[in-house]
Amino acid sequence: MTARRFLAAIAAAVLGACSATPTAPPSPLDARIWDVRAESFISEEQLALRLRQVRYRLLGEVHDHPAHHCLRAALIGQLAAPGESVEVYFEQFDRAHDAALREAQSAGADADALVRAGRIGRDWHWPLHRPLVAAALIAKYPVRAANLADTETRRIAKAGALGPQDAALAGVLATADWSAARETALRAEISESHCRALPEKLVPAMALAQRSRDAALALALSAAPGSAVLIAGNGHVRRDLGVLLYLPNGSTALSVGFLETRAEDADPRAYARGAAGDTAYDYIWFTAPHPRPDPCRAFWTRPAAHRPGTGIAPD
Repeated sequence: MTARRFLAAIAAAVLGACSATPTAPPSPLDARIWDVRAESFISEEQLALRLRQVRYRLLGEVHDHPAHHCLRAALIGQLAAPGESVEVYFEQFDRAHDAALREAQSAGADADALVRAGRIGRDWHWPLHRPLVAAALIAKYPVRAANLADTETRRIAKAGALGPQDAALAGVLATADWSAARETALRAEISESHCRALPEKLVPAMALAQRSRDAALALALSAAPGSAVLIAGNGHVRRDLGVLLYLPNGSTALSVGFLETRAEDADPRAYARGAAGDTAYDYIWFTAPHPRPDPCRAFWTRPAAHRPGTGIAPD
């Protein structure tokens, strides 16, 4: 399928799904793509070309932002070189349902049938991710499950430790370049994303659960026979804290964060800073903020001077 025909098919499949009303005045960064290391803006075509040159392509999101899903849906069809096999791995599907996803695709399932087979959780608010699933099916890319089940994540978070059934995860975590600075940064992200309302004693265990999810996503990608795309939250695709730390040594990979602009930050460099002296992403695709209720309003019980900041979950 040509790029033009693919984009036309995507437009037909997701018509009306991508509209959103910005919540802030337009930013000069909106709808632009920033090359973090080169400190310059690039085009979508340039981004797609660079992504095609690596094995692992990690595409982030703010989970409830429709435009992020639609932009990546259009990008997916440009990521395969001629004759290349590309598998698309989703954070939104638990790895326990991967076999069901394969079976459904073999039977010719459409996006909705595929999601039923993969048992997407209610927290993902289907059909927000329909453009991505539809794009993968139109491009004839296998859709794969990559995430830990919620029960596994909760078990690890509750225990604050891995269990004997987590040997593969433990092996990946043990070999990662994980420093005290990274641990401190991840704990801060988790605290902020929960509106600074978590008891401090819970944060280390939640950080381990987050790292375990990153390791599981990396294990799934590593099993791909060829090139792979990861669809996941911005926290998972970060270079300094996320999945890239757990991929096999020598892997070629690029991360793209899809970030909402902030009225106070018109300098793209302000969005790129990571932990431990690293950058957070290789590329940043800026979008206007999506309208949503303040996620921290329920926690605003402190005096105004000490109220927690708003934040989206780190994944």
